[in-house]
Amino acid sequence: ANDRQMRRRLVPHVETTVGQLVAANMLPAVWFIFSRKGCDQAAYYLAECGAKLVTRTEEREISYALDDFASKNPDAVRPEAVAPLLLGIASHHAGLLPGWKGLVENLFQRGLLKVVFATETLAAGVNMPARCSVMSALSKRGDNGPRSLTSNEFAQMCGRAGRRGFDTVGHVVACQSPFEGPEEAFALVAAPPENLRSQFSISYGMVLNLLRAG
Repeated sequence: ANDRQMRRRLVPHVETTVGQLVAANMLPAVWFIFSRKGCDQAAYYLAECGAKLVTRTEEREISYALDDFASKNPDAVRPEAVAPLLLGIASHHAGLLPGWKGLVENLFQRGLLKVVFATETLAAGVNMPARCSVMSALSKRGDNGPRSLTSNEFAQMCGRAGRRGFDTVGHVVACQSPFEGPEEAFALVAAPPENLRSQFSISYGMVLNLLRAG
């Protein structure tokens, strides 16, 4: 309990970490949080802290894109997410409407968003490379309660760091959490990749469909 209390005191504030990323020229960043609600709350909190991460020109471009999106998709606008968006901040997760997610992805790819709080679904198949990947924790809730990330999950999220044609180095920041610290981060970095397990299985229905298709 004492160890957890000590670790909890060392957990950095979001705005402090973002300030350090700005100072180190490590934006844009994808910040992985393992809950949809956590992603939204982090984006709103950072905006409320007054963190303006874009220039006036970039803010204008975001505003133009938002106006264009709203004229074509009025029902897909998230009013509560507009203020963070204009500051260069957004969230991205499976609970968002596809149109709004597409807007966030487009703005990030154009370099107009500087921090996107996202669940791990962004690490698989979404083209949003960043200069830096930030890990809010090294464990997440599974079917049987909290569990540590696998080496493959960790590598996939870290793999978002480094933009082809822009960066020669990609940065990964693992934040202190109440449950993990430097030792756990080093263990994941040093862990070998896991063997992939195929989920492919042949069923009678599949065989019949293949036979029908010729």
